[in-house]
Amino acid sequence: MANKNLDNICEKVILFLILVALIFSPLATGAVRTMEFAIVQGLIAVAAIFWVVRIWGDPKHKRLLLPPVVWIIFIFIGYALYHYLTADVEYTARSELLRLLSYGMMFLIVINNLYKSNHMQIIMYAVVLTGALIAIYGIIQVIIGSDHVWHFTRPAQYLGRGSGTFINPNHFAGWLGMLLPLCLSYVLIGRINLTMRILLGYSALMLLLGIAVSMSRGGWISTSMMLFVFVGVIGFQKKFRLKVIIITFLFFTAISIFFIKSDFAQDRISRANTPGTLDHVESRTELWISAYQVWKEEKLFGVGPGHFDHRFSAHRPPTLQSQPVRVHNDYLNILVDWGIIGLILVAIWFSTLAYVIKRCWKYSQRTASDFSKKTSNRAAFVLGGTIGLGSLTIHSFVDFNLHIPSNAILASTIAALLTSFIRFATESYWIPIKITLRLSLSIFICGMAGLMIHQSIVQLRELQSLNAAQQAKSFPEQIAQLELAMKREPNNHETAASIGEIYRIKASSLSTPNTPEMEKARKWLQRAIELNPYDAYSHARLGLILNRLGQATEAEKMFKVAEELDPNGYMTIAYVAWHKMYIGGLTNLMTAKRYFERVSPTDNPEKGLIAWRSETSATNLVNQIRAVYLPYIKEQLQNLD
Repeated sequence: MANKNLDNICEKVILFLILVALIFSPLATGAVRTMEFAIVQGLIAVAAIFWVVRIWGDPKHKRLLLPPVVWIIFIFIGYALYHYLTADVEYTARSELLRLLSYGMMFLIVINNLYKSNHMQIIMYAVVLTGALIAIYGIIQVIIGSDHVWHFTRPAQYLGRGSGTFINPNHFAGWLGMLLPLCLSYVLIGRINLTMRILLGYSALMLLLGIAVSMSRGGWISTSMMLFVFVGVIGFQKKFRLKVIIITFLFFTAISIFFIKSDFAQDRISRANTPGTLDHVESRTELWISAYQVWKEEKLFGVGPGHFDHRFSAHRPPTLQSQPVRVHNDYLNILVDWGIIGLILVAIWFSTLAYVIKRCWKYSQRTASDFSKKTSNRAAFVLGGTIGLGSLTIHSFVDFNLHIPSNAILASTIAALLTSFIRFATESYWIPIKITLRLSLSIFICGMAGLMIHQSIVQLRELQSLNAAQQAKSFPEQIAQLELAMKREPNNHETAASIGEIYRIKASSLSTPNTPEMEKARKWLQRAIELNPYDAYSHARLGLILNRLGQATEAEKMFKVAEELDPNGYMTIAYVAWHKMYIGGLTNLMTAKRYFERVSPTDNPEKGLIAWRSETSATNLVNQIRAVYLPYIKEQLQNLD
């Protein structure tokens, strides 16, 4: 009896922790920031530990559900560990590995602990109603013209678009797109009471409006395509045909009114032809071409987890001066980071999941719960969950929803719940837990959970120091906090580069070039380059330091590497121009002039590498080039003549 009570407690705790993770992650800006993801990661890890307690605590808990989908996850985790050990930038690879472990662990926990009907119902209601509330928040953002998400100010390019509690409206639309078919499915064919049907019907309307006000063209297309599929499947059933006709009519009427009345929606479509931003179709295509060029460097294994962000600059097209971080195509991103092997593993996983869902659907059709005969929550979840995942997979062709924690863990949960239905169709995938498997699985789960908890603590402590550095009011205090952050996380190349740049700026303000600050700047920038050899800015800034120290030959090497790493980046080209202007001489001055005019031509301000950048730093640089640097170079050339 005691063991049974312990098992029940553990089961409820696991359900609670998973629900908190599912609800908290979208509310916390999609859990894209370090602190929020660390919390989500910790919640999943603790749930995993309670799973281990269940494995050992209940003598009746003697089977595991391990279909082929699960084995592929284990294989990919093994491949990810290999990739991590061979990665060029350890910090980035570790961050990606932890994300994969979190999503994989979420899947394993749900499929083996939360497969009961009541679990499915609770999870469905929780995420759908949360989604409706977040959608309402997004609608209010558009109505009042808010530029905030909670206390965060959204980037200027997202103004006028609803993003709910997300920063990026596209990810907001991707998350809602998974929930809308699930919600509609329960409204139409679920076995629920009238009150809940009305509530879910209202929620479906809010979810649809949320996707509309997101102004996400990928969200619009993926949602529309999946709703067509949904209507087609339901429409085959005579019982629901009238409902389908009514819903279809209302949907197209609402969409038509929305596009006719919304100037912003029309503008979003027209911006597909506005060059210079990732909204532009040609720019998005150029990004994909750049990603293809990166992939060609390491076709089989890829360049490394999350390494597209580091390798992109070498293949940057002149019209894309932002740092995209991701490819804006999840599948191409997987190909670049993980290579052909990684993409094949992902394709096998999706194919296996599709096979499992097909078997589950056939089972649903064979039973008395077949929705053609009467309503069924089981059939509703299989239909809605499958189409919701389909919406995400389509949207992922033009965005990176699978790389957003809130979207990824929701997709993992839905996929796990769908996979768990295989237990009704066959007994083949139930594995007896003998002592060897029990021990091996416990070691694996505890090891992964321990790693996730440890890294969550490290990330939070590092973040504490970084936040303190931002709020510091003096140079010594700022440096002390940044160095403490490096002590807590020694492999963060961004922190090392920040320390080096702060010391460089401090040293540059001093009249004597050879100062302790200059030496510290050199040391930290060298450290940043060791941690991330693809950082063009660290190479260029180290070159500026070497110039000040009179080591022109060594400085030239740094600038040459910087230009190789980022040949079309406006800031890198400006750094090289400064170097040439500093060295002087006819050849160097002519080169500096040519490089500055590449950044911002004086005869045509609408062109140049910096033309599409509007932030204050870019504007200041343009003004300095035109008012200071080019006139100075002209004067020096005249003196030489």
